[in-house]
Order: sequence, then structure tokens, then C-alpha cells
Amino acid sequence: MLQCHDPGGSRATFELDYLVPALVHRPLAPPVNAPLAYTAFCHDHWPVYWRFGSAVAGSSHRGGELARAALREIAARWPVLLGSASLAAAAWDLLSQECAARRTGPAARLHRVLHRLEADTLVLRHKMGLTPSQAGYAMGLAEADFELLHSRAVLSLGR
Repeated sequence: MLQCHDPGGSRATFELDYLVPALVHRPLAPPVNAPLAYTAFCHDHWPVYWRFGSAVAGSSHRGGELARAALREIAARWPVLLGSASLAAAAWDLLSQECAARRTGPAARLHRVLHRLEADTLVLRHKMGLTPSQAGYAMGLAEADFELLHSRAVLSLGR
């Protein structure tokens, strides 16, 4: 097994057959004239965006396409997103919407019975194995707010 570190410092483990798609699906190369903050945002959020897209679409290739499409949309709206209350939350909403139509398997079933962001919390925590802190950061939420949304999703599933 190969151990890799993502920018957030958490450790991810890849099997060798998983490594090839990981190398192929590099982050969207920001335009040369892209603001430095956007470039940093792309590099910081790419690993989770790609893994999330892959988890909900059931394909690492499709996950890369979805993450790139979301980052292009974020670039197009960058000045507006900078003025939002939470840049990361607004960006996550764009990614989540981009992935909405491509969900397959268990992710698609979750999204039929739960609010989109509630279902996203379950994918982040249980499919991807992120901690509440990591998942909250990805979604642009404080850890406590993420845990509240996650708890609401779990309670909704129990009904």
C-alpha cells in the first residue's frame, strides 16, 4: 500500500490498482490569469471533491469530471462567491448540485429520501470515512454544524 498525505494533513491509503486513476485525475489546472486564492482553493479542495464525485457517481473517471466541472463553475462565479458568507459552503453547494444528476447506487437512494446536503454528510462520513472536522471543512461548515446536519440525516433515515 502507498501512503499519501492530502493538503489537510489527513492520511489516505490507496491500493496499487487505485493509484493509476488517482494519477490520471489531477486537479483542474487553473487558468494562467486565475487569482492565487482560487488556485489555492482548487489545490486544497480537489482531493475531497474528486473522492466525493467518485463516491456518488460510482466511477473515479466520472468523479474527476464532476469535480472539474464544479471547479470551473466556481471559477466563473469566483468574485460573487468571495462575497458570500462562506466561500467553501457556496462552493460545496455548486459541487453537490453538479453531482446531483449523476448519483448512482446507494448515493442515489439516499438522495431520494433525504435533503441533498443531509445525504452529502452521510457520503462524506460513512462512504469516504472523513472525520466531522474534515467533512465540515469540505462543506464549509463548522464541525458542530456538520454534526447537527449529519445527526438530522441519520434521524430522518430512522423514520
